[in-house]
Amino acid sequence: CYRGKAYRESSRSTHRAHAVKLLRRRLAEIGRGRLLGPDVERTTFEDLAQMILTDYRMNKRKSLRSVTLSLRHLGATFTRTPAIDITTDQVRAYIAARQDTGAANSSINRELSALKRMFHLAESVGKVHRVPRIPRLPEDNVRKGFFEADQFAAILPHLDEDLQPLFHTAYITGWRIPSELATRQWPHIDFRAGWLRLEPGETKNKEGRMFPMTRELRAILERQRNRTEALQRAAGQIIPWVFHRNGKQIKSYSKAWKATCLKAGLTNRIPHDFRRTA
Repeated sequence: CYRGKAYRESSRSTHRAHAVKLLRRRLAEIGRGRLLGPDVERTTFEDLAQMILTDYRMNKRKSLRSVTLSLRHLGATFTRTPAIDITTDQVRAYIAARQDTGAANSSINRELSALKRMFHLAESVGKVHRVPRIPRLPEDNVRKGFFEADQFAAILPHLDEDLQPLFHTAYITGWRIPSELATRQWPHIDFRAGWLRLEPGETKNKEGRMFPMTRELRAILERQRNRTEALQRAAGQIIPWVFHRNGKQIKSYSKAWKATCLKAGLTNRIPHDFRRTA
């Protein structure tokens, strides 16, 4: 009994000595002020990881992709580790190991935030009894990169035909490429009124946004519309995406981007620099 409630638990054995040993362990836990119980002992890192993935999918969090990457790094260290054994000391050892691989403090902090969220979710349903103290590292990685007009002009010719309109629109609007531009469909473009539109709930702050169709932007989108219509007639299919590869939504471009920067003679540039530029 603990705090007025009776607990029944199998020792998973036919030997009385095993049951007595289990009982003594539980009584020792109560003597230290907390009863762990079988649920807590059986909770593993994989259980915690599944909880946070379910939480992110259920709440349609846009950072699901980021937390999945964080879980991949965490899993390299904590796979099959009981949650009860993930202590502050182990977390500090994980931080040191990640730093040895050259990981930035900001990346490690994202992973630690995911780990902390996992423990809080597990604690709320009684799968763990404590959340270990998880440090946070100082960050000094403020990016200041942006594109001068001649630098962007050097980049553009080296982009393939599918990526040119996407990155050119990012350069003009400053909108986020994966979540705000690559997801645009033709109903989001009003050629008559002259607007490129993001619906409420599609942006990071959940607010809608509209961008005026400048002459340059209109020319890009009209060319893309003509190109898409030609592809639709040739393939006999409807293409809903404004920016696409052979009719399919663009989801990956990191290798193409790196190759383009190399050809243009620009280093340490990232697509997010277009946002700062705008």
